Amino acid sequence: MFHLYGFFIGLAGVVGYSIAEHLEPKVAKVAPWILLFGFVGARLYHIVDLWSYYSQNLGQIVAVWNGGMSIWGGLIGGFVAWWIVDRRSWETLGAMATALPLSQAIGRIGNGVNGEFVNKIWILPWWSVEAILDIILFGIMWYLKPRGRTPRTAIWVYLVGYGLIRLVLQPYRL
Repeated sequence: MFHLYGFFIGLAGVVGYSIAEHLEPKVAKVAPWILLFGFVGARLYHIVDLWSYYSQNLGQIVAVWNGGMSIWGGLIGGFVAWWIVDRRSWETLGAMATALPLSQAIGRIGNGVNGEFVNKIWILPWWSVEAILDIILFGIMWYLKPRGRTPRTAIWVYLVGYGLIRLVLQPYRL
């Protein structure tokens, strides 16, 4: 069975990888590990977050086709993979941080087609607001890219930028 949400998540991965690899060719070495650890981390974080449900429904732990991923777990898992495989190359992490907001915007479109993040009080589809803000963050990072910033600057711009996006939007998402 074809799931449109899965298509958008896959597309987000391909676009993110393509941009990061364009910025830093060494990304090809670490990308498969980051995708794997990111996927596992995203699922594990979700399971821990909703342990009251999963402790009563153990069979659902592996049922990723029923949904349940967390961006925070994906970021943690991806970072762990980078640390294990390529921690000496901040360039790879900086390139991936630059590509990440656009990938997240595509993933949020997947959330939209999946009917997620629709608030009952506000009429606004919050997934689309986050997608737009993620695209703006990507634009800022792309603009800063050739202006002498270091890979660590890219990482900090992403962490602060996305942190602010979530800080502002989180109360309205559900």
